[in-house]
Amino acid sequence: MKPKGMSQEEVRQQSAERLADMRAAGIEFVEVLGCNNPGEDCEACCAMRGQKIEINLATPLPLPGCDKEFCKCIYLATQP
Repeated sequence: MKPKGMSQEEVRQQSAERLADMRAAGIEFVEVLGCNNPGEDCEACCAMRGQKIEINLATPLPLPGCDKEFCKCIYLATQP
């Protein structure tokens, strides 16, 4: 049985739409929030934790280097 979760491509599509919505709402900075379950965050997500990213430089998730079958990370709006 396949584990529940979205494929990398589904995550990428949803993430691109979320970033577009955030830009349209005037959000200027985002940060990555992982799932906070030990062993389920990829190293790329852990390395980005707490870093503020200018929204125009944010790429759709999953982050480059993500090695998880199902990405559970999301972008959150933040202040510079």
